[in-house]
Amino acid sequence: MRTARAVVVAAAAWVAIAGCGSGGGSNDNGVSFRALGVFQEIQEQVAPAADTLPTKDNHPGDTGRTISLSRTSTIPNDVNGDGDFDGGFLGIENQLESQRINVQGVNVSIFIPGARLQNPVATDFVALSITLGPAKVAEGETASNLAFAQTLFVGPDIMAFLNQNQTLLPSTPFTMNIVMRITGIDDAGDTFESNEITYTVDVLP
Repeated sequence: MRTARAVVVAAAAWVAIAGCGSGGGSNDNGVSFRALGVFQEIQEQVAPAADTLPTKDNHPGDTGRTISLSRTSTIPNDVNGDGDFDGGFLGIENQLESQRINVQGVNVSIFIPGARLQNPVATDFVALSITLGPAKVAEGETASNLAFAQTLFVGPDIMAFLNQNQTLLPSTPFTMNIVMRITGIDDAGDTFESNEITYTVDVLP
């Protein structure tokens, strides 16, 4: 990927477990609007060739990473030094049978156990602009209810804040838990919140 906001939409013809219609505006918690987890590129290409992005059929998991607090400015970051961010693709699925969902963004909360700061130590909202199609499509049509979106979980401002307050953080190494919940609005105007997903970062000096 060449930018943190790049999005790839993968075809998905999975059977919806939720009925048609909207969620009534309540927290959905992953019943009809699901966060599937965090995923990696299928293959890192040598720049300037584009990386191969996650798809419905091939989406290796990104279960966490190890960073240096003083040398890392964003999460996800450029792990292999090829000039672009690595991993950090959110899998998002709409299971409403007949309505689209317009993804609004990701609510991010950062928890650091043992920090002498109020937890969460930081929060953010990362905007996304993705439309997920309905889960049920006519025979012969391709579903578009699944997307993989790469975005910043922790931006440079928050990383700078953590670096400036290292005396209030546990001694390294320590663990930072990034808790994310995705929000979206369906065609009827009802708001959905996905289930929470947690991304674990081990922090070194």
